[in-house]
Amino acid sequence: MKVGDLVQRKILTDAQWPQYEKDSATQRERLGPGIIISKQMGGSNPVHPCLTIFFLKGSKTWDIAESLMEPIGLPWERS
Repeated sequence: MKVGDLVQRKILTDAQWPQYEKDSATQRERLGPGIIISKQMGGSNPVHPCLTIFFLKGSKTWDIAESLMEPIGLPWERS
């Protein structure tokens, strides 16, 4: 993923933690799609790649781990 890409919250699934799926689906619905405006290392223990996303719903920015987001393919980019 790179700055300018259109992304959305990834739906997480984990048999040990079924609440992850519900929480991530709720967050995806609430936030909608977003655009990556910057990339940086963040968090702690361990430090990991993070993104700053401008979410179209609500016109807000959010810092989130890159691993929790997925790109949205545009029609002309699909095979």
